[in-house]
Amino acid sequence: MTEAVAAPKLTRKDFVSDQEVRWCPGCGDYSILAQMQKILPEIGVAREDIVFISGIGCSSRFP
Repeated sequence: MTEAVAAPKLTRKDFVSDQEVRWCPGCGDYSILAQMQKILPEIGVAREDIVFISGIGCSSRFP
């Protein structure tokens, strides 16, 4: 019999980058990024199965 191996529990740190984020002070994108970093570990999807697609301008810095 083969036992299933549980995936390691992801945390917010797994979705934080060492890249500097440059948005205007007070920009709502900071709070969107923070919320995504908070919720992504809770949805139970592996990081390699998550994709963000963005347009141009400040929103393109999100991914």
